Order: sequence, then structure tokens, then C-alpha cells
Amino acid sequence: MTEVSVVICCYTENRWDDLVASVTSVAGQTVVPAELIVVADHNPALLQRATEAFTSDSVRVIGNERTAGLSGARNTGFLAAKGEIVAFLDDDAAADPGWLAEMLAPYDDPDVGAVGGRAVPVWPDGSAPPWLPAELYWIVGCAYTGQPVEPAEVRNIMGCAMSFRRDHLERLGGFAESVGRTAALPLGCEETELCIRLRQQVPGAKVILRPAATVRHRVSADRTRRRYVRQRSWAEGLSKAAVSRLVGAQDALSTERSYLRSVLPKAVLRELRAGNPAGASGVFVATAAAGAGYLRGLARKPAPETDSIPAYTVDIANGEATWDGEADVLVRSGGVVLGAARRSEEVSELAAKLADQTRDRPPRPTAQPRVSVVLATAGKPSDVRRCVASVLATGYPDLEVLIVDNIPDGPREELVALAASDDRVRCLHEPVPSASRARNLGAREATGEVLAFTDDDTVVDPGWPAELVAELAQPGTSCVTGLVAPLCLDTPAQVWFEAFGGFGKGYRRLAFTEDPRNLLSPGRFGSGNNMAWHREAFLALGGFDERLGPGRRTHSGEDLDLYLRLVRSGGRIVYTPHAVVRHEHRATEAELLRQLRGYGTGLAAMYLLHARRRGGLRELAAAVPRGLPVLLGRRPSDAPSGEPSPGFPRRLVTAQVRGTLSGPLALLRERTR
Repeated sequence: MTEVSVVICCYTENRWDDLVASVTSVAGQTVVPAELIVVADHNPALLQRATEAFTSDSVRVIGNERTAGLSGARNTGFLAAKGEIVAFLDDDAAADPGWLAEMLAPYDDPDVGAVGGRAVPVWPDGSAPPWLPAELYWIVGCAYTGQPVEPAEVRNIMGCAMSFRRDHLERLGGFAESVGRTAALPLGCEETELCIRLRQQVPGAKVILRPAATVRHRVSADRTRRRYVRQRSWAEGLSKAAVSRLVGAQDALSTERSYLRSVLPKAVLRELRAGNPAGASGVFVATAAAGAGYLRGLARKPAPETDSIPAYTVDIANGEATWDGEADVLVRSGGVVLGAARRSEEVSELAAKLADQTRDRPPRPTAQPRVSVVLATAGKPSDVRRCVASVLATGYPDLEVLIVDNIPDGPREELVALAASDDRVRCLHEPVPSASRARNLGAREATGEVLAFTDDDTVVDPGWPAELVAELAQPGTSCVTGLVAPLCLDTPAQVWFEAFGGFGKGYRRLAFTEDPRNLLSPGRFGSGNNMAWHREAFLALGGFDERLGPGRRTHSGEDLDLYLRLVRSGGRIVYTPHAVVRHEHRATEAELLRQLRGYGTGLAAMYLLHARRRGGLRELAAAVPRGLPVLLGRRPSDAPSGEPSPGFPRRLVTAQVRGTLSGPLALLRERTR
């Protein structure tokens, strides 16, 4: 039988009785779930109370480790889940005994990616207000007239009682945390955006509404007031505008168009004929508020610091693209950012460029060597689980994953349990804080001929190990790096990082050997969160320099230093855009500024170490006349594709410069230690 994990998110103790009823209803299901996970959304008192009340062998209570709000809490829940299916139940909804059984039935069809149920309202006075007809029950999060009454394929399901395949959630990166409800704002549509993205990015995926999967959704008294209806409708319009920006207006509003054309006019006529003008006015008020919110959402200008965020996103494939917008767009293919454009011709040009640049690739070898994926981590176990799941899901035939827990008090129980869940996974412990030291330990313990490295905040594409192996099979190649695309661009800081240059190194396959021009721009070789080595070549170089990298005062530079040492010794590096890793960029400006300062520190420390090696200072002196014009000619906003990326605050450059100035002292302290 398919294992299912149930996630209930909560944020306030004011709904404690509802939460207890919700948890109790899960325990009474005819199909017993593998686990129930209760996620407290940034409320320590609620977290403690729920832990004391619910924690048992079948119930886990955890805190939201991500962005505050329902989307972040749901992402925390699914990342902690172990079931093949993850079902979500609101904290003010009680499931009927057959809810899970009905919800799971459609998953016999492998194309079904999401299933939703029907929410029946439980009114505080036993009946709905006269001015709220059944067509508007979506305002209180319940099933409404106009939805199918029999099982049917739909665009999206409702959030209070829904489920997804966990591997789809991991592949898509979960709910967009820039969309959705918070404790202060009754926004929504995060499940709508995810369902649309599921259908866009997973070929043939179906989203099914199963009305027999029923929950009883309590409607609080404050939600039956006209003020809430206006506020919620306005917020729905704002949310729809946000979803339109993420997935396109055509998909975001397809259901709403038919709802406005046919369902609401019939509701108005019925209410008027029944002598209930209040019901008709309720339809007009809700529609007007939602429409005004949508227009306000589209017209809303970002703050001055974020005016580079594009108004539209265009996804392209196979060298073709269309666009009917007028504002700036961010052009992607399968989530990979290609660049920005203002006109449809520029979008088409970028699409054609992608098609031309991705044809060059070596054949995959018939003999596939064993690949050891080394994952050094000091981060959240939920991120590690997501990354490991994506690696295992590649289906590469001979694979091992070595998790190196790089915290003093490790290894953590969650990571040990993760390793125990699959015989392809091992958990190691390196107590000294140093990503370089942890990676070197993983390399020494690995049994594979190929060493692949990525970070815990990434998700790898299905073809990742096979593409790396294909490149390493080419004569003379010792190291391969790949394309690092953003997992999401939900916040200004994430967009700024891509504008700054990101991790992506373009869409053309390149080979690097010793060249003085590369000495001043070693970032061209690739990023350490997406690389693979012949194990013998890696060990012959002595691995990463443990004075560099995260966990040390130098913060970074360990990957670039290793690349330079390789080409200096006569080795060859190949960069391929076909081995794709998707990275979750820093979500806040403060995190991004710390990251860029660290990059500056590591770069300076790396050059100082290179200068101390035999002939290194002479090489740097010789490289400056050739490489400096290239270095100065490249703006940080240059996109990998060669097209201009959206702008970014100049203080990001300042942060990196300050980090560079601190590099010598940081390296001195490391050498002293």
C-alpha cells in the first residue's frame, strides 16, 4: 500500500481546539497514515504546547524552518515527510473517516500528481449568512457552487484538504513562499500556483478533484462578516496577480474566466428571483473587490531597490518562444534563467541561442562507472533530505551518497536515520567546522571511480550524474562542472543574485586548460556545488585546501583554488550546461550580503595562496596584462547568456569589495591556527 504522510500547519493558540479536532480526525482514518506531522509556524509557545500534547510514535511536531507563513510551513512539512504521498489538512478542518482512502484512490494512475478533496463549511450559527451565496464559499476556504461534484481533472485543488506526490514536490521545490497566507494577511493561491506549475513542468501530470474525500472546515465568526469578505476578496485578487507573474496570466486565470462568465451571473439571477438582493449584492461586492485587488497587484510597483524584478516570466523550450507582454521579462527554459528582454524578438533570439548552444554534447558511455556523491553539510536536515532524494531519484545504476555531517556534536539523528533508510546512503561525521575538510573526508571514504560534489541547498536534475560521467569519459578530462540554475526566484535577493552573475556559467560547452587569462577569472571554470572528478586526479592534488572554504575564516575560494591547481598541473576542465543543479539562493538581503562578503574574502585568500606557490607570483604578474582588460570589461550584471540581466543594488558590489580587503587577515589567522 502507498505510504502517506499527513501535514497539519498551525500558527496560533487561538485555534487550539480546532487543531486538536484536526489531529484526532487523522487518527480516526480508515487508512492509517505512515505519520502525522504538525508544523508550528514561528510560534515557540504553540510549538511547545503541541509537542507536549501530540508527540507520539505516529505524530511529530516540528517548527517551521523556512519563511514565515503557510507556504513556508507546508514546505517544512513535506521536506520532513517520508511518505510517497503528502496530504495537507488545515488546522481548522476535521477529516471524515474515509478522507485519506478517497484521496489515495486516484494515485493508482501514475500520471496523477495531485488530488484534492471537498471542504464542507461548518457555520458558527448553523447556516451561511444570507448575503454569502454558495458560489462564494471559496472566500471561507470551502467547496463552492461551480466546482465539479464528481471526480474530475481540474486546474487546481483547494488547500485545506489536498495531497501531492512527494517526488513532484521535491522536483518543483515545493510551494512558492512569495505567495500565500500569513498570520497577518489572508492571502492565498499558493496551492493554485503549485498545481499550475506541476502541470507545466511535469509532462502528462493530472490534478484530480475527488469530492468524496470530505473534510469539515470550521468557519469562524469573524469570517462571516462583510468586512472579512471584502478583505479576503481583495487579497484573492492580489494573490492572483502574484500567481500571474509566476506562471503566466493565461494559466493563472483560466478557471476564473469561466467562473465569471457563467457561474456568477446565474447566482445573481437566482438570488434576485428568490427575493434575496443581499445575496446578489454579496456577489457584486466580492467580484469588485477581487477585481480591484488583481488590478492593484498588477499595477503595484516594486520598491526602489527591487525595481529590476521582471513583470513577466516566459518559459521556452526547443528554441521556440512567444510573448505578448510589454514589460521586462525574465526568460527561462525549464527554470534555467537565460536573461532579460524587453521585446518578443529578444526572447526568440535567446531561445534560438539556447537551442544552438546545447546541441554539442558527448555520447553517454556504455560502461557506467560507480559515482560517489559527496554532500558536506552543516545546514538543515530537511534540505539534506531534499537534495539526497533528488540524487537518488536520478536512477543512475551504480551510485552512493556520502553525507558528511560537519557540526561538532554530530552526526545528527535525522541524518543517521536518512542514511539508514537507503543502502546507497552513508553518513559520516567531521567535527571540525570546514566544508573542505568534510569533502576531503568524503572523498577518502568514497568507493566510486567518480567523485561528484554538490551542496545541501540544491536539487539535481534527473540526468545530472549521467551527464557528468559522459564528460569525464572523454580523453584528458579530469574535472567536469555543470550549470547551476536557480531553484526559485521568489524574493528580491534571489533575483539580485542572478543579476549579479549567479552560479550559472552559460549555455555553451567549454574546455579549459592552462591559460594566463583564466587566472584572473577562475569563476569561469564552474561552481563547487556542481562538479565531478576522477577520484585519482582529485586525490593526487591533495583535495581541497582546508584553509579555504565555508566554516573557515576565509569563507570560500576552495573550489576555484582546486581548479587552478588542476590546470596548472596540466589537467583539463570541461564545463557542460547539460549537467544541471538547481540552487536555492539566499532569500534575504542580509544573507546575500554576507555571502558576497565571503566570496570576496575567499577570492583574496585564494590569490595569496597561489602567489606563495612556486612560480605563482610570476604567473599572477604575467596574467594581469592579458586578463585584467577582460576582468574589467565584464560587468557583474552580465548574464551567462551574454544578455543584460536585471539590475541590482550597487551595495552588493561594495560588500564583495569589503570582503576582498579582509582576505589577507583572514588567511593569516587561518595559517596561524
